Amino acid sequence: MEIAQNFYSKHFTIHALTDSVLAAVAKDGGWAISNAGLIDLGGQIIVFDTFMTPSAAEDLRKFSVEHLGRPPTMIVNSHYHNDHIWGNQVFADEAVILSSLQTRELITTAGQEEFDYYSANSALRLEALQGEFQTAPEEEKKDLLLWIEYYQALVEELPHTRVHLPQITFENRFKIHGTKYSAECFCFEGGHTGSDTVLYLAETGIVLMSDLLFVNCHPYLADGDLFKLLTTLGKLSQFDADQFVPGHGAVGTRKELDLMIEYVEQCIEISQSLVKSGDADEDGIKEVRVPAQFQHWQFPRFFQINIQFLCQALKDG
Repeated sequence: MEIAQNFYSKHFTIHALTDSVLAAVAKDGGWAISNAGLIDLGGQIIVFDTFMTPSAAEDLRKFSVEHLGRPPTMIVNSHYHNDHIWGNQVFADEAVILSSLQTRELITTAGQEEFDYYSANSALRLEALQGEFQTAPEEEKKDLLLWIEYYQALVEELPHTRVHLPQITFENRFKIHGTKYSAECFCFEGGHTGSDTVLYLAETGIVLMSDLLFVNCHPYLADGDLFKLLTTLGKLSQFDADQFVPGHGAVGTRKELDLMIEYVEQCIEISQSLVKSGDADEDGIKEVRVPAQFQHWQFPRFFQINIQFLCQALKDG
């Protein structure tokens, strides 16, 4: 896997998985926040997810023009979360935007609530995090810096961010044909969110997973169903592929996909034990320690959020 050396963005690095499939991996401290994909099918250039901010998306468009000879012609939104779709506006005049039907609906409902919440609260949250950083133990400061940069990006970018909806929707599967390759979208419901799309490039053995996969990062699991997520990950593990582009973290292999499955399984096991013992309350959950193999992962605050969410879901039946 080669890194494009003659292009610089403060938001992401470009990794060439093949001569036509590129992964834009978010940098710590940058304003991409999540990863994206750039795929030249031949006659058709696809962007898979558009980052959180227009600034990061502008850099990706610039790379496409300079290195692929033209701007993207199609955008695929994997799911409705802000860090994957708020860059849509950069491509909207030149490219058609595609998503599952349910993802489009979620952008207009839960996604609009998300936009309104961040518009109203990002400045206050940034100020609170900056204050927290001053007195935080050294081992917590690295994680806090990531969240400070996240809210700094929102404060700076939200005033000129506009949500652009997909113009084409599909259910279950959608195939895109180029002159060199084909790509296929597969929609899975209820795992990470109500609807999550992956992009499968069978001829190159690559799956762009978005947030159905996190690599060396605690995933955010509090907007889906962990049992459905396990089923989805099991299906994806059957794909004939050896490179998996996550929503967050470095490009992975089957090893990282297996680790994601193990993480979800352990969250379920821990939560079931807490509920069974009657310790699935705030104090009991605070006592739970991150399993050893995941203690070095980024976004550690997601672990207790995930356990709390799953405990509540188990108690609710």
